[in-house]
Amino acid sequence: NLTSRIKLATGEGAAFQAAFQGVQDVALRTNTSLEATGNLFVKLAEAGKQMGVGQADALRLTETVNQAVQLSGASAQASEAAVTQLIQGLQSGVLRGDEFNSVMEQAPRLAKALAEGLGLTTGELRKMAEAGEFHAEMTPRNWMSKELDLLFFEQHLYLRQPGYGTSYITGKY
Repeated sequence: NLTSRIKLATGEGAAFQAAFQGVQDVALRTNTSLEATGNLFVKLAEAGKQMGVGQADALRLTETVNQAVQLSGASAQASEAAVTQLIQGLQSGVLRGDEFNSVMEQAPRLAKALAEGLGLTTGELRKMAEAGEFHAEMTPRNWMSKELDLLFFEQHLYLRQPGYGTSYITGKY
């Protein structure tokens, strides 16, 4: 269950309470399911431990990824595949090849956020990945630096589109 997975990633007590509350808040703000947001947080928190990314940064990264994937307009399966490839790249230390291509093709807004965070175009980012120079330790903090406000703004414009329906109003829990 989700509670157990978050406890495994954060430990017991205050750290768990803060993480679980943070996951709930992110799910609400990004209009995504609690289960999907929690699973993403757990994966990012575990991958982030290897790079010295703390719990608060993992929550911010979870929000950024949720927003960017949603703005990419991909299907649920494509979004999940892109996130899975992203996590695998973070865990291996380098995002390249199939992992990088999956993020570029299935979550283009996420790739754009990453490129802009690094001060690059997506073409330059692709060349960097092809050369094996796109290391995991440069990614989490850069996604969180410049793009958060813009992604928040873009997402709320997207959610207010007439075709999005009533899920924005009612939320997803």
